[in-house]
Amino acid sequence: WDNNKQWYQRRVRGNRALKKIPDMDMHIEDDAVKEIGKFVKGFINFIQFAIDGKKETIRVTDSSNIKVDGLAGKMPEGVPRFNLYRYSHVKDGSSTQFIPVFLYYVPEEGTAKAKSLYPCAIDCFIKRLQNLNADIKLRLEFSDMDDMTEGVLYEMIYPPDRATLLASFKEIKPAKRAGKRGGWVKVLPV
Repeated sequence: WDNNKQWYQRRVRGNRALKKIPDMDMHIEDDAVKEIGKFVKGFINFIQFAIDGKKETIRVTDSSNIKVDGLAGKMPEGVPRFNLYRYSHVKDGSSTQFIPVFLYYVPEEGTAKAKSLYPCAIDCFIKRLQNLNADIKLRLEFSDMDDMTEGVLYEMIYPPDRATLLASFKEIKPAKRAGKRGGWVKVLPV
C-alpha cells in the first residue's frame, strides 16, 4: 500500500502543478502606453486592448469616452478583450466618483486558443497597468456584456450592507392560516 500511496501522491502533485496557468509578460505597444496615459490623466474613460498572438504584444483596438450602457456595443463577437473603464457616478448625492475598473470580456463562443491566451497574460498586464498609474479598484470578468449594467457595476463597487438589507425585509403574517405548517412571508422592497 505504501508504494501505491507514494505513487498516488506524486501523481496528484503533478496534476496540481499542471493546472497552474503560467503568467506571460507581454510587451505593451507604444500606442497603448500613450492611451493609458490619456486614461490616467482623465482625457478618456474607455480603452480596449487585444493580444496579437503572432507578435505576443498587447495593442489598443479602441479608446473613447462612453457611458456604461455603451460598453456592450464596443465588444466584438467571439473574441476576448481586456478593457479599462473609468466608471463615473454620484455617490450619496454629493460628489462624483471616478473608479477605474478592469473588465475582462471572454465570450463563450471564442476560440480555444484565444480563451487560453488571455488568462495567461491578465495578471502581468494588470501589474503593468498599475505601474503606469492606472489605479484599478475593481476587476470583473464577463462572458455576456449585456449583463454589464450600471446597477451591477455600482453593486460590485459598493456592495449592499447586510444589516441594511436584512432590515429592509418586511415580515407579514398571513390573514388566514398558511397551510399545515403555518409560516411567514417575507417581501423584498421594490
